[in-house]
Amino acid sequence: MEQEQEQEQSESAEVLASNLEDTKSIKKQEFTQKLTKIILILSLLYFVWYIVSDRITPMTDLARVRAFVTPIMPQVAGKITKIHVGGDRKVKKGELLFEIDPREYEYAVEKAQSDLELAGQNVGADIEAVAAAKANYEKAKSDLIAKEANTSRILAVEAKGVVSKSEGDRARGILAAAQQNVENTGASYRKSQQLLGKKGNDNAKVRSALSALSDAQLNLARTKVVAPSDGVISYAKADVGYYAAVGSKVMTFISTDAVWIEASYRENNLGNIRSGNPVDLVLDAAPGSVFEGSIVSVGYGVSFDNSVQGELPTAQKSTGWMREPQRFIVVIKLDENAHRLNLLREGGQADVITYTSNNFIMNGLGKLWVRITSLLTYIS
Repeated sequence: MEQEQEQEQSESAEVLASNLEDTKSIKKQEFTQKLTKIILILSLLYFVWYIVSDRITPMTDLARVRAFVTPIMPQVAGKITKIHVGGDRKVKKGELLFEIDPREYEYAVEKAQSDLELAGQNVGADIEAVAAAKANYEKAKSDLIAKEANTSRILAVEAKGVVSKSEGDRARGILAAAQQNVENTGASYRKSQQLLGKKGNDNAKVRSALSALSDAQLNLARTKVVAPSDGVISYAKADVGYYAAVGSKVMTFISTDAVWIEASYRENNLGNIRSGNPVDLVLDAAPGSVFEGSIVSVGYGVSFDNSVQGELPTAQKSTGWMREPQRFIVVIKLDENAHRLNLLREGGQADVITYTSNNFIMNGLGKLWVRITSLLTYIS
């Protein structure tokens, strides 16, 4: 009897354990099904949000800080004698960056000044020549008048037979010589006027000398290279004694007067983006912070045709079952707060979201996304 009872108890325990296992299995299946449903629902909601947000609150993590980058290149050649600013230093507009040996250009200024003085002296001499030529011309005209009157009298008495024909011919010859003298002195006078040109600083010789002096003074001023505006010298590898050729890059200047964001948006994001739309930005240089801005312009073209003129075009190849989306550049203006914090560096990365409407739900979700993104920049 005891053995039968023990066997029955053992069988009951096995049945109970089996029931427990079945219950656990059922609960596990139910949990898995619920979790799967939750994941599917969340995935569906995320998918719907992703599709809708692409139109109402488009976002991108392909954005960079941009500024005007200018290579500092001397406009005159020579050895660098002084360097006032090294790399990665802020400068103000007009601040002296470096100097080129000015001696050659100082000599050129002195020579141009001497040439100007010589031109003035030559003009003075030409003025005297013009005055002398004019006096000769006026004297010749006066002499012609007297010769004409005398010849008229001689010819009148010749007609009456008072003087011989030879006397009349001699008078005619004297008159012709006087007329020729007037023509010759007149031509000399006009020639001297042409050689003189205009008077004062309008004279061609003086203008040419003044132009040469201005060029020499400008080249001398160019031996001192200054910052074109407020900004940063980010690259300066030259040292004293380096020969700087005209057009050779000595330093790199990054302007801080105009800084903006260029965001790369997919083509299907652009449907509702308009100039003036507000945006939120997260700068990698400022983790945890969100900055405001606004759309300035939306790009209308990108470069994609790499074919060479005269050659057949190359067909684009697909890299997968879905083609790569085309992206366009959207220019964004930042608020003054980002400028004041000096966080903007050329090439710095940013995340951007644009609010194209007043949709409370989508804008709220967008604000949440940009806040989470700003916190994630601590570890990115």
